[in-house]
Amino acid sequence: MGVEVSGSVERFVVDRREGLILVVEDSGGAFQDVPAQEVPSDCRVEGAVLDVPMSFGSPAWGSARRNRAEERRRVTDLTKRMEQLKKRDPGGDVEL
Repeated sequence: MGVEVSGSVERFVVDRREGLILVVEDSGGAFQDVPAQEVPSDCRVEGAVLDVPMSFGSPAWGSARRNRAEERRRVTDLTKRMEQLKKRDPGGDVEL
């Protein structure tokens, strides 16, 4: 028996894993706990971008797909941002 999908897909990002739980962030910035066993194994990685079909208003975690292209885009964007910040940072303000 398949999952009845309403047609919409929501995007989530795996923030972290806490034991058997994945903490995921939705596109609105809210966090929720998801049992890791409900998500396909390749989607259980910290930082994974997941496209998840919605089933009657709830995420169908078992049908989640990892969006590697979006992951690469985000890493590229963050790398560029870090390089720009490094150029503006005079450094020397941290003592250990």
